[in-house]
Amino acid sequence: VDIFEHCRSPSHLLAHHQYDKHYRSMFKGLMGRYHRGQQFGDTAYVGMSFGYERAEESKGYSIENVEEYTLQDLGGLDLTISGAGEGGPPEPDFIWFGITERMKESTILFYYYFKAKPLKKIPQHRIQDCHPTESVGWTAEHREIVKQKEPADYAVWRAANAILDVRMAKMKMEIQAQLDAGVSKEAMYYVDWDTLEAL
Repeated sequence: VDIFEHCRSPSHLLAHHQYDKHYRSMFKGLMGRYHRGQQFGDTAYVGMSFGYERAEESKGYSIENVEEYTLQDLGGLDLTISGAGEGGPPEPDFIWFGITERMKESTILFYYYFKAKPLKKIPQHRIQDCHPTESVGWTAEHREIVKQKEPADYAVWRAANAILDVRMAKMKMEIQAQLDAGVSKEAMYYVDWDTLEAL
């Protein structure tokens, strides 16, 4: 019995029932919602909502609203956003997030933000053998299918890339300012110099 049929290829994944259950609308769990007007789902798990309702069918949905909300919440640009409504406590902003397709940059930022010494090798524990979302085997047609099926996810991904661009530029400027001020590379132990210079 091939229980991981959806792991064979992108085509198998996109046609498999596991796609609708586990591989779509993935960013709702990240921010709780796709846009400010979207309601939380009814299913609570570990304090977060993982309902499978489509963002595209929610009241107030638009690509522009999804992108704006992503910049505000994931990017931490608006401290007035609150799930409790007007006057409620702000939802937590994200100090760090990663983008799979830009994992080297994401990891450099992780070390920098948390002042952690870079690892010589990234641990591979708890990583599944099924990798249907890896870049290998994905064609332009496959990617276009995902863009059409998941416009909200794609909007979040685009906005997140813009945020990552800004954070990378900010980090580089801060590092250069430290170097100009006479701080040694050794003192900035949390900077992955080899990877940064290779980008």
